[in-house]
Amino acid sequence: MIRRLTSAARDLWLDRIWVDYPLAVAVVAMHLVLVGVWPWFDVLGAAGAPDRRAVYSAAAIVVSLLGSFSAVAIGQMSSAKGTRADALREAGGPDLAKNWRSIFRTALLCALVALTALLLDPSVPPVANEPPLTPVIVRWVFELALVLAVVRFLRLSALFVEVMQVASMGDASGSAGPVDAPRPNPEWARRHRA
Repeated sequence: MIRRLTSAARDLWLDRIWVDYPLAVAVVAMHLVLVGVWPWFDVLGAAGAPDRRAVYSAAAIVVSLLGSFSAVAIGQMSSAKGTRADALREAGGPDLAKNWRSIFRTALLCALVALTALLLDPSVPPVANEPPLTPVIVRWVFELALVLAVVRFLRLSALFVEVMQVASMGDASGSAGPVDAPRPNPEWARRHRA
C-alpha cells in the first residue's frame, strides 16, 4: 500500500515539471522563516564574503557537471534496444525530452545565477555600519536557484532509474520462453576422466 502510494506520488511529480518551482520556493520560504526565528540558520549570511564567493564558484562548477549527466541519461535511452525501449521512446519520448531539457536548462540557470552572485557579492565588506542590500538579495536568489537545481537533479535521478530499468530489460518480451537447462554429455565426462 505504502509502496504503491509512493510510486503514484513519484509518477505524479515526474509528469508535472512545473511542480519543481513551487517546491523550491516553499523550501526557501521555510528557510527564510527559520532565519527570521533563529538567525543562526542563515549559514550563507553568517559566512564571510570570501567564503560566500567560494560557495558561489563551487556551486557553479558542481551544478554544471551534474547538469551534464542528463546527456548520460539521454544516451542510455537512445541506445536501449528491444520492444520495451521502442515502446517507451514512442509513448514517453516527448515527456522525457521535456524533462531532460528542463533539467539541463535549470543547471545552466543555476550556474549563471552563481556566477552573477560571484560578481555582485563584494569580496570586501563595505565600510558603512549597515551592510548593503545587494548581497542579501543575491544570497537568497542564489539559494532559490540552488534548491531548484537540487530538485531537478532528484528528477534526473528518478528518470535515470526508469531509463536504466528499461535499458537493462533489453528485448526480454517473454515471447521466446525459458531456455532449457544444459544436459551433461556422458561422453565428455568419460574422455576427461581418462
